[in-house]
Amino acid sequence: MGINQLVYIRTDGNSQIATGHLVRCVSIADACLKLGMKVCFLVSDKESRELLQAFLLSALSAGPEHFTPLPSVSEASAALNPDDLLSVRILKTAVYDDLEKELPEITALLSDNPQLRETVFFLDSYYVTEKYLRAIRLYCRTAYLDDLRLFDYPVDLVVNYDVIPDKALSGYEKAYQKAGHTLLGASYTPLRSQFQNRQISLRESVSDVLITTGGSDPYHFCVRLIETMAEMNFNLHIVIGRLNTDKEKLYSLSKELPNIRLHENVTDMAALMESCDLAVSAAGTTLYELCALGVPTISFTMADNQLTAAKAFADTGSIPCAGDIRTSYETILTSVLEFLTRMSENEVERKSAQESMNRLVDGNGAGRIAEAIRNL
Repeated sequence: MGINQLVYIRTDGNSQIATGHLVRCVSIADACLKLGMKVCFLVSDKESRELLQAFLLSALSAGPEHFTPLPSVSEASAALNPDDLLSVRILKTAVYDDLEKELPEITALLSDNPQLRETVFFLDSYYVTEKYLRAIRLYCRTAYLDDLRLFDYPVDLVVNYDVIPDKALSGYEKAYQKAGHTLLGASYTPLRSQFQNRQISLRESVSDVLITTGGSDPYHFCVRLIETMAEMNFNLHIVIGRLNTDKEKLYSLSKELPNIRLHENVTDMAALMESCDLAVSAAGTTLYELCALGVPTISFTMADNQLTAAKAFADTGSIPCAGDIRTSYETILTSVLEFLTRMSENEVERKSAQESMNRLVDGNGAGRIAEAIRNL
């Protein structure tokens, strides 16, 4: 494989399925471009394209050392320019939740590629089917980014960056018998470039705590935690997600309490995390980011799709879980306060937590995935 290698990345993001697929695929595209590969994103609609362009431009604004090639955009009706290092194409026949409808268009696109031997088709979608993957694999090498283990995927490469305790690894390996190669475990987490090669230095005293619940806060955790911690001597950095319905209440509290710092529309989350000594976070991708930076953290869950990851982080000894907010609200608040108190008084324990987190996730997963794609 050389610099003429083309990677098609098929993914989507919209108000129904959110933007997580796009974010992680941008990280992988970044790493592929750094290795000299060309990248063409294939999306199903204008909403996906517009969101994707915003993420690409955000990555570009981080500096040329992170994303050197300028993105160029091909309209749905336009042919791909073989000289483009990076392009985005809307598929005419695609819908995000029924991939098989686009198969004739995809196979025609692949057939028109004169360098098919240098092509890899990388898919990140929960609507994958075995028929879809088998059809694509007839034309080029294929890779799939998996979270769910829905079936045994017939591809050349499977990536699953779940936190996998040692006792569970054999089960994952058995699940992917049809894959030519597998990349399994949290070391393959495709984090944004701002989380790569960056680790906090522990300060002697603890003063700043990050609080994040993700895009929303349906159980009003931030408000309750602020009220519970009113007498504690910490600066609380609250990340307000776009769907947080407590925004007005939080701003009101911040006017009354000088130690409350509110953050909206954060573009450099790594810098914000880096400014904090400890963190309290809902389970999700944020836990991987906190691991890469080495910010000692306690998690909690508030949705079924967070339970497995939170337990896995706890089982590896990297991030303890305070519990599920839907069933043990008071227990979570108590556990969080105990964690913050204990950690703030014990630098040795903070250092141990940081080392455990960095062993699990070092921020360079996207580069490892790109290397594997290049070597297919």
